[in-house]
Amino acid sequence: MERIKDWKSYQKTLNKRKGKKNRFVSFIKYTAILIFIVLLFYGSSALYFYGKSIFLAANKKVRGTGIRPILFIKDSLIGKKFSNFDIADVKSIKSLKRYFKYNPPVFKTILNGHYVQKIGGYTIVYTVDPAVQKEAEKVFKKYSVPFGVLAAVNPDTGAVLGFASYSYNKSKSDEISPLIAYPSGSLAKIITASAAIESKGFYPGLNICFNGTMYGTDKAYWKQNIGTGSNTISFKQAFAKSCDVAFGKVAGYYVGRKLLTDYFNKFYFNNKIPFILDLHKSKAYIPRKFYQLELTGAGFKNVKMTPLHAALVAGSAVNGGKIVKPYIIKEIISSSGKVVYIHKDAGILNVPITTKTAYILKRMMIATVTKGVAHPDFYSTAGRYMLPGVIAGGKTGTISGNNPQGLYQWFAGFGEMNGKKIALSALVIENPVWRIEGGGVAEKALLAYFF
Repeated sequence: MERIKDWKSYQKTLNKRKGKKNRFVSFIKYTAILIFIVLLFYGSSALYFYGKSIFLAANKKVRGTGIRPILFIKDSLIGKKFSNFDIADVKSIKSLKRYFKYNPPVFKTILNGHYVQKIGGYTIVYTVDPAVQKEAEKVFKKYSVPFGVLAAVNPDTGAVLGFASYSYNKSKSDEISPLIAYPSGSLAKIITASAAIESKGFYPGLNICFNGTMYGTDKAYWKQNIGTGSNTISFKQAFAKSCDVAFGKVAGYYVGRKLLTDYFNKFYFNNKIPFILDLHKSKAYIPRKFYQLELTGAGFKNVKMTPLHAALVAGSAVNGGKIVKPYIIKEIISSSGKVVYIHKDAGILNVPITTKTAYILKRMMIATVTKGVAHPDFYSTAGRYMLPGVIAGGKTGTISGNNPQGLYQWFAGFGEMNGKKIALSALVIENPVWRIEGGGVAEKALLAYFF
């Protein structure tokens, strides 16, 4: 024990020991209070979410993009492939997405004008239009195309109206789907044109000069000076006839890398589009090297696109410039006949272009059908328009690809008549050249939808 010299120092020593003891007691007390508060908060949260799950379990209408907890019956998976997935775990929208990943939607049974599918005692009502779906499947089978795919949406709401794919070789059917990204070809010109109209003041009658032929990738013609060229073509004609050299010049000299990158991103490339099925990302990389930049803007390189995304992009021309959120489930009905889920109103992913730009883009897409590359697909050999009363437009795209191997023949466009609209994309992968292309498939799907 330390020596105490006087009464004052003795009191000081006692107070110091007492203070140490009080600080220890305070620490214990406040720690206990903090633990109590944490436990109280955790218990309250657990009680809240438990009560919420009990409430949602009742058969009541639930509006929103989510789906109320649904327990599927294991027997409904007999004979189906589902990897290591236990169907008994399907209790939420996430697990329903897992179910569809291993078990794609089945479009066979029609009820009240919609495809329906029974899953574990629940009836899934799809948005897919039977007329569009059946016509696409019939065309692919009739022409025995090596690979064919069609995706269609309502451009105002995002409801999926067509979702068809076909492979002549059944063992390769997993290589073709509206959900997989493929080389886009000249569909990329839609983005390049939008950037030029919106940000550089381009208009349909603007003349573009160029040397050489309209098609091909001769570097000498692509790297010419901005104001030179013995040939001229209007911006609308360049789009409608898919003039590669002119669009390379637009991408390289006028739009540029940064702006082109911005517009691809605005159109939701390099972004995950929310969808209950496993929709891949559409990807676009815009290189720094000038010639490679030109090739990319004209659709030769660095851009891959899913057919479903292509339909959404085409739809922006007739919905005021919006990219809408797609959905394929209209409602879900329980075994007792009660509607337990209804999809809510349309969701907008982005608005990449203004209404004015969308109108100009629409005019140029119509020119593709009336006077451009897609004319043979929409007019008879006698020159008669095959869709009387329907305003149709679009953009073609052609490019070689390796997965699957072949020549990719695209068409992405729209149709509208008396306020009724549809946006769609069709892709036929030919090897060798086939009897029908994407534009021909799209024309027949439009015919089925409107008539």
